[in-house]
Amino acid sequence: MGLKKVIATDLDGTLFYPRKRIRMIGKDNRQFIEKFMDDGGRLLLVSGRNRYFGEKVGANLKRNVDVVGCNGTFVLSNGALIKETFFAKESLKTILKEAQREYALPMVMLFTKHRNIVIPRSGIGRMAGLAYTVYQTFQGTYREPIVRSDRVYYEELEKGEVYKAMLFFGISGKAKRKAMEANKLMRLRYPDAEFSWVDQAIEITPKGCTKSSGIEFYLDYNHLNRDNVLVVGDSGNDISMFESFKEQSFCMEHSPDAVQKHAKHIIKRFYDLETYIYPSEETNEISEKTKEGSKLDK
Repeated sequence: MGLKKVIATDLDGTLFYPRKRIRMIGKDNRQFIEKFMDDGGRLLLVSGRNRYFGEKVGANLKRNVDVVGCNGTFVLSNGALIKETFFAKESLKTILKEAQREYALPMVMLFTKHRNIVIPRSGIGRMAGLAYTVYQTFQGTYREPIVRSDRVYYEELEKGEVYKAMLFFGISGKAKRKAMEANKLMRLRYPDAEFSWVDQAIEITPKGCTKSSGIEFYLDYNHLNRDNVLVVGDSGNDISMFESFKEQSFCMEHSPDAVQKHAKHIIKRFYDLETYIYPSEETNEISEKTKEGSKLDK
């Protein structure tokens, strides 16, 4: 078929929905991806996760997948790192210090070039620490390498190369609302960084680093037409790509209304994209008849 299309997809809540803690990707989603890629389509993983997990997904699929990681701070194409951006250290330290002082955050995470995810041991709320330990225990194949160390955390903050920071506000519905409101305020307060709300957390990246900017860079680098890109996601950090690729944007049905309103289409499962990429023969016949009728009318 020789498809020239690109599916730019979020992972958690999208490609991984519903979760399969052993197989990683559900049968129907996997079959659709295999068909799409065997027909010449490209799969671009657009995620808040770090490089480790993009490579893990490619190995799981046994396919060559490209990656926009940590919300656009780095881009991988055909296995090569073609773009990466790091925080200005003083700027990041100021944001984290003031956020901790104002919101008494139970947990902060750093996503770095060499450490995947780093979390300090001190300063973590008891309930947050317990909840996160339980959460990691039941992640199965979705589990990631995490370093929990004050020394490593401050080394990365002072001397390392940080792609992304995540502020965790707690595990309750109240924490979710608090994170959403804090995200709005911090976007106004710190215009030199990018902020996105994801459930009970806020993700922070360097200025200009969003999922949409990562996709744009990837398309330009590979000389691909933006009209052939379908973007699909489910959370606040996907809004930038919904807005940049409005006509080809797909949001998951289980997403919050605040996220869904930014997308053109709503789908229940990732593999529902098949309907848009491979229109049925009946649909094609109706389309052809419509065209013929239009010609006769003229």
